[in-house]
Amino acid sequence: MALIDVVKCEVNDKELVYKFPSDDLRIGTQLVVYSGQTAFFVKGGKILDQFESGTYTLKSENIPLLNKLINIPFGNNSPFKAEVWFINQLAILDSKWGTATPIQLEDPKYDIIVPIRAYGQYGLKVKDPRLFLETLVGNMTSFSTEKVSSYFKGKVMSQLTDCISCKIVQDKISILTINSHLIDISQYLRQAICADFEKYGLGLEDFTVMSINVPEDDPSFLQN
Repeated sequence: MALIDVVKCEVNDKELVYKFPSDDLRIGTQLVVYSGQTAFFVKGGKILDQFESGTYTLKSENIPLLNKLINIPFGNNSPFKAEVWFINQLAILDSKWGTATPIQLEDPKYDIIVPIRAYGQYGLKVKDPRLFLETLVGNMTSFSTEKVSSYFKGKVMSQLTDCISCKIVQDKISILTINSHLIDISQYLRQAICADFEKYGLGLEDFTVMSINVPEDDPSFLQN
């Protein structure tokens, strides 16, 4: 068993969670938490002591919850086993979204059903790292931004479909002029879906509808 002298995770914008590969630690191990990170000690599936950015020399006094659970032997360099998880709290601003299939909407001006496609992007940030670790990560050893986007894709897109329909009907927006309302629609959709992210410890940094369009070869479009 090789005891670890330094525990750290290099910051990157592709992984929201990183589990340090070894749990063979000792009193005196140095824990390095970079700016924009939060580190947690985990033992037996329980999330214990939390560390904000800084450099720490581990001792029984600064890991009280872990120490209480495993009762680390007294003495210099005493070995113990615990997982260390790092949560990346940097904003990830380039996540894309889009409707997989056209949304069938009734144009309030022309009273015809037209298919529309919507595209945009959003930003994510872990606001509550402990809640995020508890609710999403489970037993996974990494959690990339792609995995987060994939996890939310079905849930969010089904909600967005309903929200776009409601907004168009509520404000009586014609499909032909819809792109002049993108800022207002973006704000409306952001407010509608942000709660779904917050209950997992995530915050929406931004949410933008970049385009809503009707296929130009669609018969309903050609009629007008």
